[in-house]
Amino acid sequence: MRCHTKTGIVLLMIAQILTMVSIVILYSSFFSINIEDITNQTIETIILILPASGIAGIGGILTLIGAILFYVGRKEFGEKHQKFVFYALIIFVISIIISIVIAGITMYSTFSSVSQNMFSETDPSESIDLIRNSYLLPITSFSSIISAIVGGLIWVFGLYNLENSQGKKVLYIYYICLVATAVIVSVFTYNALNEYLFSQGFEDMINANADSSNSFTQLIGYTQWMGPTAIIGFIGTIVSSLLLLFALYIPYKRINSGELVPIQPDNQSTTTNRHCPNCGQAIPFDANICPYCSKRFDDYL
Repeated sequence: MRCHTKTGIVLLMIAQILTMVSIVILYSSFFSINIEDITNQTIETIILILPASGIAGIGGILTLIGAILFYVGRKEFGEKHQKFVFYALIIFVISIIISIVIAGITMYSTFSSVSQNMFSETDPSESIDLIRNSYLLPITSFSSIISAIVGGLIWVFGLYNLENSQGKKVLYIYYICLVATAVIVSVFTYNALNEYLFSQGFEDMINANADSSNSFTQLIGYTQWMGPTAIIGFIGTIVSSLLLLFALYIPYKRINSGELVPIQPDNQSTTTNRHCPNCGQAIPFDANICPYCSKRFDDYL
């Protein structure tokens, strides 16, 4: 019997590995940038980033295909798993809506700040205050926290009922690590960007009295991507990815070893075995209570 869930998990694991490879390449390119000579390293930086983008793109395609197969096979392991996969889908839709809202607010805030600065005779100091008081900085800095909270829940709900006790612990640790990393990096980034907005370099750039390349160099320096923030973000992201990979491997191993048995379609013979309609585990043919999830039932359908 073909198991769509198992195939989907395999694709998701491959996609996760490709994502980690792209992260390593991407962060390596950031660490190799010389801030003092950033303008002369544009081509070199692009050459370093392109492979990461290509690998991440392939990983994204595999993630999409794997997620579709995973959803198609949602009925293979009982009603409870099917419900949790549906909850994961709802959270995915919510995440898309949140992303659209954040993007809309960001675009509106950016357009308002830029247009009032470019197309009005407002005093430069008022333009600076306008940008500083806009919603652009907090939204840009903390949107990753929202993405981590919502995105992590998709994996937790989708995989939860396929995990054993060890796998559930791994899921919890993965979620905590993912959110904690997003919080730390966002707070550091917010503080650094906020410091830059109140710096003389930012005011000079608004007043067009400073060279743009020097202002950009200052911005890169203030974001601290070459310091502790980058290291924390890199380690946290890799650890989260490894935990998720392990959380994906455990259900794959359980299915592959026969510990988790997909529910057979109604048109196939079930004379020698039956499965709990709630959790999908193989149970004795004459059982009225599932020994795994304690689901009570009179007749098996």
